Parts: sequence; structure tokens; C-alpha cells
Amino acid sequence: MKQVIIALGILTGVTEAFWLQPVKQSSRSHCRKLFAEEPSSSSVCDSSSRQGFLQTLAGQAALVGFGMTAGPLLVGGKAGVVQPAQAAGLSKVNSELAGYGLPPILDVPGGFSPLVEVYGKAAGAKKERETLLVQFLYPSLWVVSKPSIDKNGEEGTISAGDYQKGDSAAFYVEEGPASGKLEQESADYFGEVVKRAIGQKSQNVYQNFKVLKKRPGAKGANGAQYTIVEFKYELLTGAGFTVDRKGVASVTQVGKNVQGLWVATTAARWKKIGNDCITMADSFRVYDGIAPA
Repeated sequence: MKQVIIALGILTGVTEAFWLQPVKQSSRSHCRKLFAEEPSSSSVCDSSSRQGFLQTLAGQAALVGFGMTAGPLLVGGKAGVVQPAQAAGLSKVNSELAGYGLPPILDVPGGFSPLVEVYGKAAGAKKERETLLVQFLYPSLWVVSKPSIDKNGEEGTISAGDYQKGDSAAFYVEEGPASGKLEQESADYFGEVVKRAIGQKSQNVYQNFKVLKKRPGAKGANGAQYTIVEFKYELLTGAGFTVDRKGVASVTQVGKNVQGLWVATTAARWKKIGNDCITMADSFRVYDGIAPA
């Protein structure tokens, strides 16, 4: 307990100095970097007040006193106090990334889990795929699916979702543009990539697809430029009615192919979990040069 009191005293002094100057409040007033290699412009931001900021530091100070933290203390928004189970999962993922010589994930927002999975494990199979390491964050309650492997090779993709609620995300790969320079392609080109990604499952029949916004994302450790695309479309159901959906995708080119992660939900639920979908897209990274297990 003495350690906790000392830690709280030190952090209180630091935070009082931090808040000496007035801070303009906004809905995205505190930012944190998710990955070690990235500039602050690619951070995920969440709102927090002076009181919430102090409470977060106080909680982390208590964990320091009891020896429960793993890695550096990070504060801001949803991240809050790093729970022991979450810290253990992040440590395992970062150990795997370190084994490939890749940068660690610095922060996992509260309610999210990190996923690192190899795509294209079946080397020498009839349907051989390029081997890639895929990385993104996803809501902890979502169900994760991974490709299946049999004697013919690998089928399926890496995906996650809360399907009963209409939430879904999936990894997608296709041949790169003829120009070889993805970042110079138009919004229409990126829209076509996302449409093909959505349609990779035959049961996904859609209409009235539209790109709402296209913006530069982060640059990964390997220099790959990520582009964020927000979109909407109508899903045609087997019962004959349509469902309005909204989503966001992160698209990049690593090697000769284009890779992307698209995340979508119903237009009604977008108002509730749209920011979570954007967090997923912003967290997407892919790396080549990975040897199959």
C-alpha cells in the first residue's frame, strides 16, 4: 500500500504540471499511437477529461504498486487501465511479432483484442497462396475465423464478426494495379477493390455501392502506404428485402498484390459502433516475406 501511495503522489505532481496550461476540450483530445513505427498522425484518438485522465493514472499507479502492469504505462480514452489478462495477450502477440523482426503493438483500446495470423500457410499445395502476416485489432466479443487447410491447400480467409448483429470484417487479397502504384489510384479504383472484397463470399449479394470518403492512412514499418475508404451499400437478403450497411476498409499493397481489411455493419448500428470499425481498419497491417510454419 505504501508503494501505491508513493506512486500516486508522483503521478499527481506530473499530471498537475501537465494540466497547468488550459486545454481545449474536443471529442478527440487525447491520442495514442498503436504501433511503434508510426507518427502521431496515425494515432487512434479518444475523448477524456481532466478527471478521467487523473483517474486513469491513479488506477495505473495502483497497478504499479502491486506489480501488475506489463510494459510501459499508456493513458487516454478507452485504453484506461491495462487489465492483467489483456496485458498477457498483448505480450504474447508482441513476442510473436518480435520473432518475425516486426514492431510491437503499443496499445490495445479497452474492449479490443489483437490478432496476428499467418495467411498462406500451405506451402507447396495445389492452391498455394502468397504467405503474409496479417495483424489487426477486433472487438473482444467477436468470433474469429481462420482459413482451413486440407490436402488441396488453404481455403477461406481471416475474418471476425458478431454475425447475429450484422457486424463483420474480413481480410482480402487480389492482384495489384497495372500501374504498380496503388496510392496514385482513384477513389473509383479503391471502390472496386472493396466491392470485390465484399463479394468474395458468394452469399453476399449487394447493390448501390458508394464510396463516401477516401483518405491516406498510416505508413507501416515496411513503408507500405495504407488508404482508408469509407463506404455504404445495400445487402440483398435471401428473403428478398434489402439492408442498408456502412463500412470502412484499409487497403494497401505489399509486394505484387493488393491487400485489404474491410469492416461493415448495418447503417443503424454504425451510429453505435462506427468508431470501433474505424479503429479496426486503422489497426490493420500486413507483412510479406514470412516463411510458412
